[in-house]
Amino acid sequence: MIRYFANHPTAANLMMAAFIIGGLFAAPTLQRETFPRVEPREVEITVPYPGARPEDVEEAICRRIEDAVDGVNDITEVTCEAQEGLGRAVIEMTEGADLDRFFTDVNTEIEAIDDFPLEVEQTIVRQLGLTDFVASVAVSGPLDRANLKAYAEELKQRMLRWGGIPKVDIKGFSEHQIRIEISDQTLRQFALSVADIARAVQRQSLDLPSGSIQARDNDLLIRFADERKSADAFLDLVVVSSETGGQIRLGDIADVTDRFELDEDTITLNGRTAAVLDITKTRNDDTLEVIDAVTAFLEEERLNAPDGIELVVTNDVSSIVRDRLQLLLKNGGTGLVLVFACLWLFFGFRYSFWVTMGLPVAFLGAVVAMVMIGYSINMLTMVGLLIVIGLLMDDAIVIAENIEAHRRMNKNPLEAAVDGARQVLP
Repeated sequence: MIRYFANHPTAANLMMAAFIIGGLFAAPTLQRETFPRVEPREVEITVPYPGARPEDVEEAICRRIEDAVDGVNDITEVTCEAQEGLGRAVIEMTEGADLDRFFTDVNTEIEAIDDFPLEVEQTIVRQLGLTDFVASVAVSGPLDRANLKAYAEELKQRMLRWGGIPKVDIKGFSEHQIRIEISDQTLRQFALSVADIARAVQRQSLDLPSGSIQARDNDLLIRFADERKSADAFLDLVVVSSETGGQIRLGDIADVTDRFELDEDTITLNGRTAAVLDITKTRNDDTLEVIDAVTAFLEEERLNAPDGIELVVTNDVSSIVRDRLQLLLKNGGTGLVLVFACLWLFFGFRYSFWVTMGLPVAFLGAVVAMVMIGYSINMLTMVGLLIVIGLLMDDAIVIAENIEAHRRMNKNPLEAAVDGARQVLP
Protein backbone atom coordinates (compact mmCIF):
# COMPACT_ATOMS: atom_id res chain seq x y z
CA MET A 1 0.00 0.00 0.00
CA ILE A 2 2.91 2.33 0.78
CA ARG A 3 4.41 1.75 -2.68
CA TYR A 4 0.99 2.10 -4.32
CA PHE A 5 0.43 5.55 -2.85
CA ALA A 6 4.02 6.49 -3.60
CA ASN A 7 3.53 5.51 -7.25
CA HIS A 8 0.12 7.16 -7.42
CA PRO A 9 0.46 10.52 -5.67
CA THR A 10 -2.89 11.64 -7.11
CA ALA A 11 -4.69 8.88 -5.21
CA ALA A 12 -2.87 9.83 -2.01
CA ASN A 13 -3.79 13.48 -2.49
CA LEU A 14 -7.41 12.57 -3.18
CA MET A 15 -7.61 10.48 0.00
CA MET A 16 -6.07 13.29 2.04
CA ALA A 17 -8.47 15.79 0.47
CA ALA A 18 -11.39 13.45 1.25
CA PHE A 19 -10.35 13.31 4.90
CA ILE A 20 -10.07 17.11 5.11
CA ILE A 21 -13.34 17.90 3.29
CA GLY A 22 -15.26 15.13 5.02
CA GLY A 23 -13.96 16.20 8.42
CA LEU A 24 -14.86 19.86 7.84
CA PHE A 25 -18.43 18.90 6.91
CA ALA A 26 -18.78 16.30 9.67
CA ALA A 27 -17.32 18.40 12.52
CA PRO A 28 -20.38 20.68 12.96
CA THR A 29 -22.62 17.61 13.32
CA LEU A 30 -20.44 15.97 15.97
CA GLN A 31 -22.40 16.11 19.20
CA ARG A 32 -20.74 17.52 22.34
CA GLU A 33 -21.72 16.13 25.72
CA THR A 34 -20.22 15.45 29.13
CA PHE A 35 -20.10 11.66 29.13
CA PRO A 36 -20.55 8.98 26.46
CA ARG A 37 -24.04 7.83 25.70
CA VAL A 38 -25.16 4.79 27.63
CA GLU A 39 -28.16 2.88 26.37
CA PRO A 40 -30.99 3.26 28.92
CA ARG A 41 -31.78 0.06 30.80
CA GLU A 42 -33.89 1.15 33.77
CA VAL A 43 -37.59 1.69 34.45
CA GLU A 44 -38.71 3.70 37.49
CA ILE A 45 -41.99 3.12 39.33
CA THR A 46 -43.15 5.85 41.73
CA VAL A 47 -46.14 5.25 44.01
CA PRO A 48 -47.24 8.12 46.32
CA TYR A 49 -48.77 6.89 49.60
CA PRO A 50 -49.53 10.06 51.62
CA GLY A 51 -49.05 9.82 55.37
CA ALA A 52 -47.61 6.30 55.35
CA ARG A 53 -44.55 5.34 57.37
CA PRO A 54 -41.59 3.71 55.57
CA GLU A 55 -42.53 0.38 57.16
CA ASP A 56 -46.05 0.65 55.73
CA VAL A 57 -44.70 1.62 52.31
CA GLU A 58 -42.36 -1.38 52.34
CA GLU A 59 -45.20 -3.77 53.10
CA ALA A 60 -47.99 -2.24 51.00
CA ILE A 61 -46.03 -0.93 48.01
CA CYS A 62 -42.59 -2.47 47.58
CA ARG A 63 -43.56 -6.09 48.15
CA ARG A 64 -46.50 -5.84 45.76
CA ILE A 65 -44.30 -4.30 43.05
CA GLU A 66 -41.63 -6.98 43.49
CA ASP A 67 -44.24 -9.74 43.28
CA ALA A 68 -45.89 -8.16 40.23
CA VAL A 69 -42.71 -7.88 38.12
CA ASP A 70 -41.41 -11.27 39.15
CA GLY A 71 -42.63 -12.80 35.89
CA VAL A 72 -41.23 -10.13 33.55
CA ASN A 73 -38.41 -11.36 31.30
CA ASP A 74 -34.93 -9.77 31.04
CA ILE A 75 -34.84 -8.35 34.60
CA THR A 76 -31.37 -8.02 36.09
CA GLU A 77 -32.21 -6.32 39.39
CA VAL A 78 -35.18 -4.88 41.27
CA THR A 79 -34.51 -2.13 43.83
CA CYS A 80 -37.33 -0.64 45.88
CA GLU A 81 -36.85 2.29 48.25
CA ALA A 82 -39.47 2.93 50.93
CA GLN A 83 -39.70 6.54 52.09
CA GLU A 84 -42.23 8.37 54.19
CA GLY A 85 -45.28 8.73 51.96
CA LEU A 86 -43.57 7.37 48.85
CA GLY A 87 -42.46 4.09 47.33
CA ARG A 88 -39.90 4.15 44.51
CA ALA A 89 -38.75 1.07 42.61
CA VAL A 90 -36.12 0.84 39.86
CA ILE A 91 -36.23 -2.19 37.54
CA GLU A 92 -32.99 -2.84 35.64
CA MET A 93 -33.09 -4.61 32.28
CA THR A 94 -30.60 -7.13 30.94
CA GLU A 95 -28.08 -5.51 28.60
CA GLY A 96 -29.03 -5.85 24.95
CA ALA A 97 -32.75 -6.45 25.48
CA ASP A 98 -35.48 -4.33 23.87
CA LEU A 99 -36.24 -1.46 26.28
CA ASP A 100 -39.59 -0.53 24.70
CA ARG A 101 -40.90 -4.05 25.08
CA PHE A 102 -39.44 -4.32 28.57
CA PHE A 103 -41.12 -1.04 29.60
CA THR A 104 -44.45 -2.21 28.21
CA ASP A 105 -44.24 -5.50 30.10
CA VAL A 106 -43.39 -3.77 33.38
CA ASN A 107 -46.11 -1.15 32.94
CA THR A 108 -48.69 -3.86 32.19
CA GLU A 109 -47.84 -5.76 35.36
CA ILE A 110 -47.93 -2.62 37.52
CA GLU A 111 -51.31 -1.57 36.12
CA ALA A 112 -52.64 -5.04 36.96
CA ILE A 113 -51.98 -4.56 40.70
CA ASP A 114 -55.44 -4.17 42.27
CA ASP A 115 -54.67 -4.45 45.98
CA PHE A 116 -52.81 -1.21 46.66
CA PRO A 117 -54.25 0.67 49.67
CA LEU A 118 -57.10 3.06 48.87
CA GLU A 119 -54.98 6.05 49.93
CA VAL A 120 -52.41 5.38 47.21
CA GLU A 121 -52.31 8.07 44.52
CA GLN A 122 -51.63 7.66 40.81
CA THR A 123 -48.71 5.36 40.02
CA ILE A 124 -46.08 6.74 37.62
CA VAL A 125 -44.01 4.40 35.42
CA ARG A 126 -41.28 5.94 33.27
CA GLN A 127 -38.01 5.11 31.56
CA LEU A 128 -34.78 6.40 33.08
CA GLY A 129 -31.68 7.58 31.24
CA LEU A 130 -33.46 9.39 28.41
CA THR A 131 -32.11 12.81 29.42
CA ASP A 132 -28.74 14.15 30.55
CA PHE A 133 -28.15 16.89 33.11
CA VAL A 134 -26.61 20.15 31.82
CA ALA A 135 -26.80 22.81 34.55
CA SER A 136 -28.94 24.35 37.28
CA VAL A 137 -30.24 27.91 37.58
CA ALA A 138 -30.83 29.17 41.13
CA VAL A 139 -33.50 31.86 41.54
CA SER A 140 -33.55 33.80 44.81
CA GLY A 141 -35.03 37.08 45.98
CA PRO A 142 -37.19 38.90 48.53
CA LEU A 143 -40.29 36.82 47.75
CA ASP A 144 -42.22 34.42 49.94
CA ARG A 145 -42.12 30.79 48.93
CA ALA A 146 -45.47 30.78 47.15
CA ASN A 147 -44.61 33.81 45.01
CA LEU A 148 -41.09 32.48 44.42
CA LYS A 149 -42.47 29.22 43.06
CA ALA A 150 -44.97 31.12 40.90
CA TYR A 151 -42.12 33.21 39.48
CA ALA A 152 -40.06 30.04 38.92
CA GLU A 153 -42.98 28.48 37.02
CA GLU A 154 -43.23 31.57 34.80
CA LEU A 155 -39.47 31.50 34.28
CA LYS A 156 -39.67 27.83 33.26
CA GLN A 157 -42.32 28.57 30.63
CA ARG A 158 -40.31 31.47 29.22
CA MET A 159 -37.21 29.24 29.07
CA LEU A 160 -39.04 26.58 27.07
CA ARG A 161 -40.45 29.19 24.69
CA TRP A 162 -37.00 30.76 24.23
CA GLY A 163 -35.79 27.79 22.21
CA GLY A 164 -32.74 25.57 22.54
CA ILE A 165 -33.60 24.59 26.14
CA PRO A 166 -35.21 21.13 25.92
CA LYS A 167 -36.37 20.38 29.47
CA VAL A 168 -36.65 22.28 32.77
CA ASP A 169 -37.59 20.88 36.20
CA ILE A 170 -38.20 22.95 39.35
CA LYS A 171 -36.74 21.87 42.69
CA GLY A 172 -36.84 23.32 46.18
CA PHE A 173 -40.52 22.96 46.97
CA SER A 174 -42.63 20.18 48.40
CA GLU A 175 -46.24 19.58 47.39
CA HIS A 176 -48.16 22.85 47.16
CA GLN A 177 -51.33 22.99 49.28
CA ILE A 178 -53.97 25.31 50.64
CA ARG A 179 -54.25 24.52 54.34
CA ILE A 180 -57.46 25.11 56.33
CA GLU A 181 -56.98 25.13 60.12
CA ILE A 182 -59.89 25.24 62.59
CA SER A 183 -59.61 24.86 66.35
CA ASP A 184 -61.54 22.16 68.23
CA GLN A 185 -63.31 24.81 70.27
CA THR A 186 -64.64 26.49 67.13
CA LEU A 187 -65.88 23.21 65.72
CA ARG A 188 -67.73 22.41 68.96
CA GLN A 189 -69.15 25.94 69.15
CA PHE A 190 -70.88 25.58 65.78
CA ALA A 191 -71.57 21.83 66.08
CA LEU A 192 -69.35 21.06 63.12
CA SER A 193 -66.91 18.27 62.34
CA VAL A 194 -63.88 18.08 60.08
CA ALA A 195 -65.94 15.99 57.67
CA ASP A 196 -68.55 18.77 57.50
CA ILE A 197 -65.90 21.31 56.54
CA ALA A 198 -64.46 18.91 53.94
CA ARG A 199 -67.88 18.33 52.36
CA ALA A 200 -68.59 22.07 52.26
CA VAL A 201 -65.27 22.70 50.50
CA GLN A 202 -65.87 19.86 48.08
CA ARG A 203 -69.38 21.06 47.18
CA GLN A 204 -68.34 24.65 46.53
CA SER A 205 -65.03 24.15 44.72
CA LEU A 206 -65.82 22.30 41.52
CA ASP A 207 -64.74 22.24 37.90
CA LEU A 208 -66.90 19.67 36.11
CA PRO A 209 -68.48 19.20 32.69
CA SER A 210 -72.26 19.61 32.83
CA GLY A 211 -73.37 18.32 29.44
CA SER A 212 -73.96 19.97 26.10
CA ILE A 213 -76.64 21.72 24.04
CA GLN A 214 -77.08 20.74 20.41
CA ALA A 215 -77.84 23.69 18.19
CA ARG A 216 -78.53 23.80 14.47
CA ASP A 217 -75.00 24.84 13.47
CA ASN A 218 -72.88 23.69 16.38
CA ASP A 219 -72.80 22.10 19.81
CA LEU A 220 -72.39 24.10 23.01
CA LEU A 221 -70.49 22.47 25.83
CA ILE A 222 -71.61 23.40 29.35
CA ARG A 223 -69.12 23.37 32.21
CA PHE A 224 -69.44 24.29 35.87
CA ALA A 225 -66.19 26.16 36.56
CA ASP A 226 -65.98 27.31 40.15
CA GLU A 227 -62.79 25.68 41.37
CA ARG A 228 -61.08 27.80 44.02
CA LYS A 229 -57.33 27.96 43.51
CA SER A 230 -56.16 30.53 46.06
CA ALA A 231 -56.44 30.97 49.80
CA ASP A 232 -58.48 34.18 49.43
CA ALA A 233 -61.00 32.37 47.23
CA PHE A 234 -61.83 29.98 50.07
CA LEU A 235 -62.52 32.72 52.64
CA ASP A 236 -66.07 33.48 51.41
CA LEU A 237 -67.06 29.82 51.17
CA VAL A 238 -70.31 29.26 53.13
CA VAL A 239 -69.94 26.61 55.86
CA VAL A 240 -73.18 27.04 57.83
CA SER A 241 -76.41 28.79 56.88
CA SER A 242 -79.70 29.25 58.73
CA GLU A 243 -83.31 29.40 57.57
CA THR A 244 -83.40 33.14 58.33
CA GLY A 245 -80.51 33.79 55.93
CA GLY A 246 -77.65 33.87 58.41
CA GLN A 247 -74.37 32.53 57.09
CA ILE A 248 -71.01 31.57 58.53
CA ARG A 249 -68.18 31.68 56.06
CA LEU A 250 -64.95 29.73 56.21
CA GLY A 251 -62.90 32.88 56.69
CA ASP A 252 -64.88 33.66 59.88
CA ILE A 253 -63.90 30.46 61.69
CA ALA A 254 -60.71 29.16 60.03
CA ASP A 255 -57.21 30.21 59.10
CA VAL A 256 -56.68 29.57 55.38
CA THR A 257 -53.07 29.70 54.22
CA ASP A 258 -51.31 29.09 50.92
CA ARG A 259 -48.21 27.03 51.75
CA PHE A 260 -46.17 23.91 51.08
CA GLU A 261 -46.53 20.53 52.72
CA LEU A 262 -43.00 20.29 54.17
CA ASP A 263 -41.38 23.41 55.61
CA GLU A 264 -37.98 21.71 55.74
CA ASP A 265 -37.93 20.97 52.01
CA THR A 266 -36.18 24.20 51.04
CA ILE A 267 -33.06 25.39 49.22
CA THR A 268 -31.16 28.52 50.20
CA LEU A 269 -28.68 30.64 48.25
CA ASN A 270 -26.60 33.18 50.16
CA GLY A 271 -29.04 32.98 53.06
CA ARG A 272 -32.17 33.51 50.95
CA THR A 273 -34.80 30.98 49.92
CA ALA A 274 -34.19 29.84 46.37
CA ALA A 275 -35.85 27.86 43.61
CA VAL A 276 -33.63 25.68 41.45
CA LEU A 277 -34.36 25.03 37.79
CA ASP A 278 -32.59 21.90 36.55
CA ILE A 279 -31.78 22.03 32.83
CA THR A 280 -31.60 18.67 31.08
CA LYS A 281 -31.23 17.69 27.45
CA THR A 282 -32.37 14.81 25.31
CA ARG A 283 -29.89 12.43 23.73
CA ASN A 284 -30.01 14.34 20.44
CA ASP A 285 -29.19 17.77 21.88
CA ASP A 286 -25.72 19.35 22.07
CA THR A 287 -24.63 20.21 25.61
CA LEU A 288 -22.76 23.39 24.68
CA GLU A 289 -25.60 24.66 22.50
CA VAL A 290 -28.04 24.13 25.38
CA ILE A 291 -25.89 26.00 27.92
CA ASP A 292 -25.32 28.82 25.39
CA ALA A 293 -29.11 29.14 25.04
CA VAL A 294 -29.48 29.21 28.83
CA THR A 295 -26.81 31.90 29.14
CA ALA A 296 -28.43 34.06 26.45
CA PHE A 297 -31.84 33.68 28.10
CA LEU A 298 -30.52 34.66 31.55
CA GLU A 299 -28.79 37.74 30.16
CA GLU A 300 -32.11 38.86 28.70
CA GLU A 301 -34.11 37.87 31.78
CA ARG A 302 -31.86 39.78 34.21
CA LEU A 303 -32.74 43.00 32.41
CA ASN A 304 -36.45 42.48 33.06
CA ALA A 305 -36.41 40.63 36.39
CA PRO A 306 -38.06 42.23 39.47
CA ASP A 307 -35.83 44.15 41.86
CA GLY A 308 -33.82 41.90 44.15
CA ILE A 309 -34.22 38.76 42.04
CA GLU A 310 -30.92 36.95 41.53
CA LEU A 311 -30.39 34.40 38.74
CA VAL A 312 -27.25 32.30 39.10
CA VAL A 313 -26.04 29.32 37.05
CA THR A 314 -24.88 26.55 39.40
CA ASN A 315 -23.56 23.03 38.91
CA ASP A 316 -22.67 23.64 35.26
CA VAL A 317 -21.28 20.32 33.98
CA SER A 318 -20.97 21.72 30.47
CA SER A 319 -18.02 23.88 31.55
CA ILE A 320 -15.94 20.70 31.85
CA VAL A 321 -16.66 19.85 28.22
CA ARG A 322 -15.86 23.37 27.01
CA ASP A 323 -12.61 23.56 29.02
CA ARG A 324 -11.43 20.16 27.80
CA LEU A 325 -12.31 21.02 24.19
CA GLN A 326 -10.38 24.30 24.43
CA LEU A 327 -7.43 22.37 25.94
CA LEU A 328 -7.55 19.94 23.02
CA LEU A 329 -7.53 22.72 20.43
CA LYS A 330 -4.84 24.67 22.29
CA ASN A 331 -2.55 21.67 22.66
CA GLY A 332 -3.07 20.66 19.05
CA GLY A 333 -2.33 24.16 17.77
CA THR A 334 0.71 24.59 20.01
CA GLY A 335 2.05 21.19 18.95
CA LEU A 336 1.67 22.04 15.29
CA VAL A 337 3.52 25.33 15.62
CA LEU A 338 6.39 23.90 17.69
CA VAL A 339 6.90 20.82 15.52
CA PHE A 340 6.73 22.86 12.31
CA ALA A 341 9.26 25.39 13.62
CA CYS A 342 11.73 22.77 14.90
CA LEU A 343 11.59 20.60 11.78
CA TRP A 344 11.96 23.65 9.56
CA LEU A 345 15.26 24.43 11.24
CA PHE A 346 16.71 20.95 10.67
CA PHE A 347 14.95 19.51 7.60
CA GLY A 348 13.53 22.39 5.60
CA PHE A 349 10.07 23.59 4.73
CA ARG A 350 8.78 20.56 2.77
CA TYR A 351 9.56 18.04 5.51
CA SER A 352 8.11 20.22 8.26
CA PHE A 353 4.97 20.93 6.22
CA TRP A 354 4.14 17.28 5.51
CA VAL A 355 4.94 16.13 9.04
CA THR A 356 2.64 18.72 10.59
CA MET A 357 -0.09 18.06 8.00
CA GLY A 358 -0.44 14.58 9.45
CA LEU A 359 -2.13 15.90 12.60
CA PRO A 360 -5.07 17.87 11.11
CA VAL A 361 -5.62 15.25 8.39
CA ALA A 362 -5.71 12.43 10.93
CA PHE A 363 -8.00 14.37 13.27
CA LEU A 364 -10.42 15.30 10.50
CA GLY A 365 -10.46 11.68 9.35
CA ALA A 366 -11.19 10.64 12.93
CA VAL A 367 -14.10 13.10 13.05
CA VAL A 368 -15.64 11.44 9.98
CA ALA A 369 -15.23 8.01 11.59
CA MET A 370 -16.73 9.23 14.90
CA VAL A 371 -19.81 10.60 13.16
CA MET A 372 -20.28 7.38 11.18
CA ILE A 373 -19.90 5.17 14.27
CA GLY A 374 -22.11 7.40 16.42
CA TYR A 375 -19.47 8.65 18.86
CA SER A 376 -19.59 12.12 20.39
CA ILE A 377 -17.11 14.65 21.73
CA ASN A 378 -17.12 13.89 25.45
CA MET A 379 -14.75 13.59 28.40
CA LEU A 380 -13.47 10.15 27.38
CA THR A 381 -13.06 10.69 23.64
CA MET A 382 -11.26 13.99 24.25
CA VAL A 383 -8.79 12.25 26.59
CA GLY A 384 -8.06 9.85 23.76
CA LEU A 385 -7.61 12.68 21.27
CA LEU A 386 -5.27 14.53 23.65
CA ILE A 387 -3.09 11.43 23.99
CA VAL A 388 -3.09 10.87 20.23
CA ILE A 389 -1.66 14.36 19.56
CA GLY A 390 1.66 13.27 21.01
CA LEU A 391 1.58 9.87 19.31
CA LEU A 392 0.90 11.35 15.89
CA MET A 393 3.65 13.93 16.20
CA ASP A 394 6.18 11.37 17.43
CA ASP A 395 5.35 8.94 14.63
CA ALA A 396 5.44 11.65 11.99
CA ILE A 397 8.87 12.88 13.18
CA VAL A 398 10.31 9.34 13.27
CA ILE A 399 9.06 8.59 9.75
CA ALA A 400 10.36 11.89 8.38
CA GLU A 401 13.78 11.39 9.97
CA ASN A 402 14.03 7.84 8.59
CA ILE A 403 13.07 8.99 5.10
CA GLU A 404 15.76 11.69 5.34
CA ALA A 405 18.28 9.02 6.40
CA HIS A 406 17.45 6.96 3.31
CA ARG A 407 17.78 10.05 1.14
CA ARG A 408 21.33 10.45 2.43
CA MET A 409 22.04 6.94 1.14
CA ASN A 410 21.75 8.42 -2.37
CA LYS A 411 18.30 6.95 -3.00
CA ASN A 412 15.84 8.79 -5.17
CA PRO A 413 12.96 10.55 -3.35
CA LEU A 414 10.35 7.88 -4.20
CA GLU A 415 12.53 4.99 -3.09
CA ALA A 416 13.62 6.80 0.07
CA ALA A 417 9.99 7.56 1.00
CA VAL A 418 8.87 3.93 0.43
CA ASP A 419 11.82 2.27 2.18
CA GLY A 420 11.91 4.77 5.03
CA ALA A 421 8.20 4.43 5.81
CA ARG A 422 8.21 0.62 5.43
CA GLN A 423 11.19 0.23 7.78
CA VAL A 424 9.42 1.94 10.67
CA LEU A 425 5.97 0.55 9.81
CA PRO A 426 5.98 -2.05 12.65
